[in-house]
Amino acid sequence: MPNPRTKPLSLAVGIALCLAADAHAVGHATLGMRLGLNRNQLRAEETGRDLEIEKMATTGIAAGLVGNVALTDWLSFQLELLYCEKGGKYDVRVGLPVEIPGFGINTIDERSLQYVEVPFLVKAVLPVRWPVRPTFVGGISAALKLDGDLKNRVNIRIETFEISHLRIEDITSQLTTLDASAVIGGGLEFAVGKRPFVLDQRFSFGLRANHYETSIPASYFQEIGIPVTEDIVYKIDMYNYVWSLSLGYLF
Repeated sequence: MPNPRTKPLSLAVGIALCLAADAHAVGHATLGMRLGLNRNQLRAEETGRDLEIEKMATTGIAAGLVGNVALTDWLSFQLELLYCEKGGKYDVRVGLPVEIPGFGINTIDERSLQYVEVPFLVKAVLPVRWPVRPTFVGGISAALKLDGDLKNRVNIRIETFEISHLRIEDITSQLTTLDASAVIGGGLEFAVGKRPFVLDQRFSFGLRANHYETSIPASYFQEIGIPVTEDIVYKIDMYNYVWSLSLGYLF
């Protein structure tokens, strides 16, 4: 029986083959590669509990194919197929159902998310005869989920005493199957010898939220004599935000 996680990869390979075929068949079309670094954040909308959240960034990669079809001398349509790592890290301060002086809880949650991403972009190149030409890109991007993991560290403090619990959880089922984002950015187009390169930076703003649910087991508290009878559950809706810096090479 086929593994369901191989289906997105099979789709990605199929799109890549079509992209390569189209790039060589259409006039004024180029095919290339892109490799970049992502700085990721999750922007939260809390639901269900009073929470204090502090955001932190994580690092990932983006790599894949680029297809570019010229519309005019300075304007083109660009389609990409990328493996993309997103996610984020945050500190959540959670309240107890019972009030205990000198007692506090916070969790450090780090979410690592993997996608096959297809940006649909319009690219403009400043029409000048400089050796380095400024570029601008904008458009939308669709991302098919591959995998997601949560590294959850719960810190329980009683005065100056602290206990930590760490667990790793598969959260693929909590991800929206098809993510979407708006993309805007720019960069520089230049040549090294006769080899054309593009250096660009982009901002990606998530348009669809992932609905996360995280629980803190009651057993964490019961083992130190705190009267908590049920798991503490908090729900947060989060959007993927990404800043990326990449280098592209055109064949």
